[in-house]
This record gives sequence, C-alpha cells and structure tokens, in this order.
Amino acid sequence: MSVEAEGFKASPFLSQIEQGLSDKDLSKAAVQAVNAVLIINLKNKDGKDQAWLLDLKNEGSIKKVEGAPPKADVELILKDVDFVKLAEGKANGQKLFMNGKLKVKGNLMKATAIESVFKQLDPRPQSKL
Repeated sequence: MSVEAEGFKASPFLSQIEQGLSDKDLSKAAVQAVNAVLIINLKNKDGKDQAWLLDLKNEGSIKKVEGAPPKADVELILKDVDFVKLAEGKANGQKLFMNGKLKVKGNLMKATAIESVFKQLDPRPQSKL
C-alpha cells in the first residue's frame, strides 16, 4: 500500500521517508536515533485528515493509517503545508510548536528527534552552502 495520500502535498516527503527506510542501514540508524512509534496527523487545505504511522522503534517503517490511529509514543498534529515546510527545512519544529502550528501529544523529546530523521532519510544530495 502506498504512503501517498491524494490531496496532500506531504505525500512525496512521506514517500522519501519510505524509500529511505527501505535501506536497512538507514532504517537501523533511524530506529536507534528515535526509538519511538510516531503518528503524523495532517490536515490538508480541504480540511481532510490523514494519519501515518512512523515506526522507528521496531520495524523502521512508515504506513498510511486507515481509520483511527493506533497508540503511539508521540503524535504530531499539524497542517499539511506546515509539514512540507518542516520536511524541506524551511520551518523549524520548535517555532511551529511555539506558534501553535504543531501540536505534540506524548513524549516531546522523541518528537524533537524527527527532524534529524528527515535529514538522514532525505535522498536529495545535501548542499554544503
């Protein structure tokens, strides 16, 4: 099943995470770095909600959630556009949180580890600017 969701600009980034996690070494590193199960709950511009389960505790996988999200260590709740900015490195998770654009349920320390995972799993060449 694809992690992409129609109407969500975050879909390509979630696919990048899925692609990155298919590399056993990257997956193992992400699990060691985060050691948590995260729910990423996004709302798109049409008001539609979609959740993804990012398992960085056991499997090192990401799946689109159908129905009610399962129990997780951390739940991140934000708008699709803010997630895209976060994934692109154009927004800072702390600033989004402080401005009320990112809500976190559960272990806040585990939530901060997600930004490092985006950087690790980003298949694009890293610029040295």
